[in-house]
Amino acid sequence: MKNFLSKAFSEQYQALRRGVGLRFGPLSLIRTSHLAGLKSKIAVLENQAARGEGAHGAHSRAKRSVAFFHNSYYNFFYLAAALRKRGWDAISVSIEAPDGEHAGFYHGNDLCLYDADPFEMQRKIDAFLTEAIDRFGMVHFYGRGQLALSPSEFDYSSDFNHWPFDVMQLKQAGVKIGYSVSGCLDGVSQTSVHKWSGCCDRCVWQNNPQVCNDRSNLAWGHKFQMLCDLVASEGTPALDYQKGPRVFREPLTTALDSGLWRPDIDVPEKYRLNREADELIVYHAVGNFSFRANGERNLKGTGAVVAAIDRLRAEGVKVRLEFVTDVPSTEVRFIQVQADVIVDQLNYGRYGATAREGMMLGVPTVCYMHKDEPVGEDRLDSIETCPLVSANESTIYDVLRDLLNSAEKRKSIGRASREFAVKWHSAEVCAARFERVYDALQADRQLNEVKAA
Repeated sequence: MKNFLSKAFSEQYQALRRGVGLRFGPLSLIRTSHLAGLKSKIAVLENQAARGEGAHGAHSRAKRSVAFFHNSYYNFFYLAAALRKRGWDAISVSIEAPDGEHAGFYHGNDLCLYDADPFEMQRKIDAFLTEAIDRFGMVHFYGRGQLALSPSEFDYSSDFNHWPFDVMQLKQAGVKIGYSVSGCLDGVSQTSVHKWSGCCDRCVWQNNPQVCNDRSNLAWGHKFQMLCDLVASEGTPALDYQKGPRVFREPLTTALDSGLWRPDIDVPEKYRLNREADELIVYHAVGNFSFRANGERNLKGTGAVVAAIDRLRAEGVKVRLEFVTDVPSTEVRFIQVQADVIVDQLNYGRYGATAREGMMLGVPTVCYMHKDEPVGEDRLDSIETCPLVSANESTIYDVLRDLLNSAEKRKSIGRASREFAVKWHSAEVCAARFERVYDALQADRQLNEVKAA
């Protein structure tokens, strides 16, 4: 009986979490956010009826237009700005509190729909949805489980089987839907990643199925492939749902402002590092370090970096580690640009935000690069030509010793890194690339026809 009641209450809780009302005689219990979502659906349908639109109402959009929804670090913010310079109607939209827990990773947005009152916030989202149907040719999302405008339509279930009402409304109106992947578990099974690079053995989430497991990862990938016209995989290997005709694999939305991240930026006094004569500095950073690492596992390879620095110092090399965590993204570049070498990650096999920033700043950057693709899949130009210095936990000591011993090598790699970053990740170039992809989608052409460079 105890197990039966436990199961019954669990099922009731899960139903309530999904927004299903629980009935107690003449009364019903429903989550506030889902009640707001229900009101949203009714409001949108009433608005369509008032305007005399059918499910596939015709809408005229005078020019290229996109709304980037949710925060992808700062990338959407700078990409939207660069698209506007090309004549687009482009904005970045957030529903997070400006002072929320992740605010340190962002550089702002063009429109914030957040409100502490969930009903008022839902009203703002409703209004945006109504406007977006007429205004935008595309809405592009970021965040696993967040392929929706409204939090009431988010899906964090293990099956990812909830179809978002607001996105379905956009699709019915002919608005294209895009999505940028956020990492290795975004539509890719742990088994596939482990087979490709073996990095899972160094990840804190390998044995935490609440965060990463084959079934859930693939269920999410199936969902975004079903809903999206475009999936931007941003240079990841062609594994599981991060491949296929809807996937653009070269860098597309990971845009940086090349003027903000430049080698000659002025460093404010409070960020100037104390440096002894002839001392070399190695920069290494992990955002949310306490959440992403423990005593035994660290995907970034921080322990190996520390050990390599300690060994070099014991050998008489004047070098020190500048370890950074949770410094606001708007300011961390002032520390990065002073480094002689930046170390990103030593296990996964592709590069992320720290490496992009380091290369844009013209600082020689170390990152484990596993350039191989599954059999039959194309190798990527951006990966093949990338000037990152590859190292893993076993080789980081030798790689650092070699780089630190040659100022000329560091200078040459730094110059090549800046050129690469401008070519592949500057906001202006990403905007031009995004425009070619957008035009192909609107003309129903295949994405493999679009030239990346």
